[in-house]
Amino acid sequence: MTEPHTRRLDQRSLVRRQLRATARALLRPAAYAGTVRELAVIGAHLAAYPLGVSEPARQTEPSIDPDREPVHPALRADPTTAEIPVLLVHGYVHNRSAFLVLGRALRRAGFRYVHGLNYNPLRHDIPQLSRLLAIEADRVRAAAGSDQVMIVGHSMGGIVARHYAQVRAQPGTVDTVVTLGSPHLGTYTAWLGPGHAARDLHPRAAVVRHLQETARPTSTRWIAFYSELDLMVTPSSSGRLTHPALAATNVVLGDTGHLSLLMSGEVTRGVIDYLADRDRGTRARPRRGGRALRAAGADVAPTPWPA
Repeated sequence: MTEPHTRRLDQRSLVRRQLRATARALLRPAAYAGTVRELAVIGAHLAAYPLGVSEPARQTEPSIDPDREPVHPALRADPTTAEIPVLLVHGYVHNRSAFLVLGRALRRAGFRYVHGLNYNPLRHDIPQLSRLLAIEADRVRAAAGSDQVMIVGHSMGGIVARHYAQVRAQPGTVDTVVTLGSPHLGTYTAWLGPGHAARDLHPRAAVVRHLQETARPTSTRWIAFYSELDLMVTPSSSGRLTHPALAATNVVLGDTGHLSLLMSGEVTRGVIDYLADRDRGTRARPRRGGRALRAAGADVAPTPWPA
């Protein structure tokens, strides 16, 4: 087992590595464009925040016309995937309005049950939020008549989703978990946030250790999107899901900020690709141009379906 002082040295090394990477990024014009885009996106999220304050009506019917033909080719080939409900879990100090872009795109692609979850990170810790997610997942599965659920979580929401799928969920009930900018090994920026849940995201928090220690191979497919320009995940390598038991697909984005992940067309199309095609990611070796793209756990770039 790694000694505590060795872990601290490793963490310091990771932070120094990120600082060097950030310094190098400042030399790239695309990084400046990404920073400006992130500032604009912050304004857009603030403007949209009131839209997600109230809880949505309990969904018992499909969110699109059930007779409508799915748009995504993978959903047309396998219509049963469109019937699996998709739960969207927002991050710290946000609400379900975070997924206005992605939620709309999922419905347009052909997913029939798309639902956003609201929660309060100041009142609850990660395990308690995981319990709330479990209740909501059971409800939407019952409403959709589905044995499974897919989950997309941004930032803290990805860790809540991981805790639920890895610790609480019954075997076989979580088909796929997609995380967007989620600190799987903790983040030093969590020290800036008040509340119980933020404390659970410290790099040495008990929840972070528990998720690493309890990871086991399951049928759940894991996809982690992350960006080296994401300053809310420090070090940025924490955005990768690297535990070998989970065999996750890690998708690296260039010059994309933390909130920009939620409004990026590249991310939106990539997430829909992975949810719609259940052979993508860890259940089959993705191919591009006839060549194997990755080994399990390695980084890939998004390969979105044509809009």
